[in-house]
Amino acid sequence: MDMKELKDVAIELMDALKAKGLGEVELETDDIKIKIKSAPPAPVLPVAAAPVAAAAAPGTAAPAAAQDEAAAPAEELPAGTEVKSPLVGTFYSSPSPDAPPFVLVGQKVKEGDTLFIIEAMKTMNEIKSPCDGTVSRILAQPGDMVEYNQTVAIIL
Repeated sequence: MDMKELKDVAIELMDALKAKGLGEVELETDDIKIKIKSAPPAPVLPVAAAPVAAAAAPGTAAPAAAQDEAAAPAEELPAGTEVKSPLVGTFYSSPSPDAPPFVLVGQKVKEGDTLFIIEAMKTMNEIKSPCDGTVSRILAQPGDMVEYNQTVAIIL
């Protein structure tokens, strides 16, 4: 089994794991054994909401404001085409530390242009633009770990 086939099988297993809500999936053939475990989601702690609530005037409005702020990040994504990570790995915006980034916010891209790299298992995977447009947001920093299907950029 070559690397592309192995990657395709791993992605299909991750999709099945997520779709079925399983904690673990394992596939074994004569020459390969793949085991994928689902990590429990990290708890979301309202760290930034505490100083805002403390600075607000005492009353019942502060908890409501904290709840609105906790829900706001999910709604902040602008309309456009979301570019999602096809695998779990490390995000890199440029081909090397001293090279300029592939794209910058505000830059026009064409379908097929390289947007960024996701490193997984010592393999650099170039992520291409799915459409023509303008990069409106890049949601990861170089060196950040990205999850499968996590939105990394938005193209308008």
